Amino acid sequence: MFTPRRIRLWGTGLLVLSWFVYVYTIAVPGLVDRIGRFKGTDYIQFYVMGSLMLDGRSDALYDADAHLQEGRRRIDPGLTLYAAHPNYPPQVALAFTPLAHLPYGWSLAVFLALMACCYGASVWMIWRRCPGLQRHGALVGVLAAASPLFFALLRYGQASAVALLIWCLVLAALGRNRSFLAGLAIGCLAYKPQLGMVFAVVMIAAREWRVIAGAVTALAAQLAIAWWATDAPTMGRYAGQLWTLMRDPTLVQIYPSEVHSLRGFFQLLLPSHPAVTVCYLAALAVALYLAARCWFTAAPAGLRVAQLVVLTVLSSPHLLTYDLVLLTLPLLVFADWIVRHPDHAAGPAVRLLSVLMYFAPFSANLARLVPIQLSVLVLAATAWYWDQIISEESRHSCVPATEWGSIQRRYIHTLAMNRNSEAITSTK
Repeated sequence: MFTPRRIRLWGTGLLVLSWFVYVYTIAVPGLVDRIGRFKGTDYIQFYVMGSLMLDGRSDALYDADAHLQEGRRRIDPGLTLYAAHPNYPPQVALAFTPLAHLPYGWSLAVFLALMACCYGASVWMIWRRCPGLQRHGALVGVLAAASPLFFALLRYGQASAVALLIWCLVLAALGRNRSFLAGLAIGCLAYKPQLGMVFAVVMIAAREWRVIAGAVTALAAQLAIAWWATDAPTMGRYAGQLWTLMRDPTLVQIYPSEVHSLRGFFQLLLPSHPAVTVCYLAALAVALYLAARCWFTAAPAGLRVAQLVVLTVLSSPHLLTYDLVLLTLPLLVFADWIVRHPDHAAGPAVRLLSVLMYFAPFSANLARLVPIQLSVLVLAATAWYWDQIISEESRHSCVPATEWGSIQRRYIHTLAMNRNSEAITSTK
């Protein structure tokens, strides 16, 4: 059914249709598109934070009224969209200072171009690690350019492509046994800590101290930059915002149907907030167990990291449609495995789940009609299937993944001792 020729045909059609609809929708004068949406709605917060830093008003970074006033001054006098709960750290505001020099429209265009570059670089980094996909580079490019995951990012004007690139750097570092560098990379997610939560728990459980050291180094560097750029009271207000949102993530979830995590799934089904919390914590415990179980196998690093990304999406208390672009990594890694194992018993199921995962953003539209987030069910089934496959892959090796580092060190030490003994014998 899913032959390369058919996929190429469908992908090309989707590519043309998606880009036509996107360009037609936004290619109108002004800051409002053809269907009445403000262009780059989520980018407003980034632009305003950069503008406040540019004006030397870091003390107003977490003041909702200041955000609205600055947005009306810099973007549009009639602007009603603003960040009621600004929740990005000061180093993010500092990073957007250069873009705040430009008018909003041009700044948004440059920002989206940068996000497209991050997305393209991420796809390339994953593809070059996938031997089964090497003969299908053009097909991968078409499907990546047509991906609904990517278009959701563009529509919102969000920075989630940076998070995707960070995860790709983690995979590249782990693939080369650069544990400290992998930690440095994952530590860069400090600006969005919920996307590194599962990975952090697994690394602590696995006692991957080099990874942890790298993550702590990156976190400390970002805190130092944030403190240097602002002051203690501003950092205190930022911490207060994080604490408020941790207790009630719904404060920044305008549309519950846009949440694609386990918590969002239960929010749509259950009217009771305590019941949602209990069900979410129980499901989170299962997700963390699967993540640790996956990591303690000898399966390839690509499969293990891909599974961690799927579980990260499920576990995050606040994961909206634009963050689904993270699924690009597991989609490519899983596709590589599917190509190299065409006759596997789980093949039909994982192929279907991969297609559904590719179209996951459309689940938000269905959730407005029926209060069930189908994307979460697809991701949960995906995590279960790949848990079975990864366990099977690990059986091909008799050595657990967590022991490889110590075995390699013991081997190098033994080899060095043997060479020293040979040198002493030859001297005698």
